[in-house]
Amino acid sequence: MTAKSNEAPTSSRLLESMLATPRRELWSWDQPEREAAQLEVARERFEALRSRVPQLAKLADLQQVESIDTLDDLAPLLFQDTVYKSYPISLITRGRFDLLTRWLDGITSHDLSHVDVSGCAGFDDWFDKLEAQTPLRPHHSTGTTGKLSIIPRDQRELDRFEHLLVRNYEPFDDEPDPLDLLRKGSEPIPIVHPSYRHGRHLAQRMMDALVRQIGSEETTYVLFDDALSADIMSLVGQVRGASMRGALDEMELSPDLLARYRTVIERQAKQAEHQAAFFERVVKDLNGEGVYVVGVSAMLYEWAVKGEEHGIDQLFASESIITSGGGMKGIVVPDDWQGRVEEFLGAPLRFGYGMSESMGAANMCATGNYHPLPMTVPFVLDVETGTPTPRSGTRTGRYAFLDLITESFWGGFVTGDRVTVTWDGCACGRRGPYFHPRIERFSELEGGDDKVSCSGSVDAHKEAMEWLVAKAGLN
Repeated sequence: MTAKSNEAPTSSRLLESMLATPRRELWSWDQPEREAAQLEVARERFEALRSRVPQLAKLADLQQVESIDTLDDLAPLLFQDTVYKSYPISLITRGRFDLLTRWLDGITSHDLSHVDVSGCAGFDDWFDKLEAQTPLRPHHSTGTTGKLSIIPRDQRELDRFEHLLVRNYEPFDDEPDPLDLLRKGSEPIPIVHPSYRHGRHLAQRMMDALVRQIGSEETTYVLFDDALSADIMSLVGQVRGASMRGALDEMELSPDLLARYRTVIERQAKQAEHQAAFFERVVKDLNGEGVYVVGVSAMLYEWAVKGEEHGIDQLFASESIITSGGGMKGIVVPDDWQGRVEEFLGAPLRFGYGMSESMGAANMCATGNYHPLPMTVPFVLDVETGTPTPRSGTRTGRYAFLDLITESFWGGFVTGDRVTVTWDGCACGRRGPYFHPRIERFSELEGGDDKVSCSGSVDAHKEAMEWLVAKAGLN
């Protein structure tokens, strides 16, 4: 293991070329061309990060992987989905952010040994310290299981994320450019997001990018113009877990965190009032305008119902971009929910498939399939064995991937998603693999218990995780 530094690894020239290539060209690559480029960048990435990311080095040693000669050689090195939340939650309740930093040092290429985290009272303080003293710009998951996943991205990757977010709208073949249709000269595009404006969750990172790239703070409409607290998100997950275990009385909260939690609870009690006021402001200011909307499907359906009650339809201009996803969050909706939402908003919904651990999302084409760009190497793993299925024909199994864009951490990841992938091109004309629209969580299919069969040896992954915890002094 070589000494770490906070200098970024030398970026692959081929990757930089791929990032700059027009999307219509990337989607025209045939499978051999695509996979040859992916293999070259993956090999470079492994060689660069093995000496800088301790967890990757340990797993490679355990799996006896010395080189990457084929894409399937990557499969034993794909991290379990628990790796980014493998710290004990007791570190947070005990205020041991020094040990949490040591744990994070095991999964990032950046040197965190010098970081002073004294005085941290929670995740939000800790993130502030990391960003002030290192190139890291981490983001976190929702923490619905009681723990936040911590994704250690850096500033260069954040810049690339913004680049991808806008460039992914580049058209294929003779399709129009939706952003060009929406723009009015140099005027900022109005952005609507019925949630928090700031924070380190993926949605708030995306809002930062959109405001800088296509909008402005003045023309951005959000439900709450403050920050989504990582501490509160973590606490909500912990409370939910403790409640399910019947252990709420055992929870200990600091006075500061308790006060902030009470504020959130009070705000939630007035959620309907906040939503109504926000809805009225959007209708008043943006009726008939071309806008960019970021909203989960459940929220957009609630808007449609409210619009129907007020006799409102075709709220926005038809060229508006309405991005959606996130499921229905337990809300039961009728079969015609999407048509009703589109009738109310005045523009079609645009769906994408992505996750916090991946830099690039797969956008849906007119045929209804999701198309990843070559900067993501997809795998369909056999559900029972965890081994890669052939990269041809149509395959169903567990989705895993290697994100070639990440350099501050290893981008190999095994998801909890059951997908069907066709590798031989789509009726829309795009070549290469695509995801069928039906994507399901194994945890939901199996009654809440998702037993991951990891690529290669399950024991090696478990041993590598235990080593990481021990190395950080957490056991």
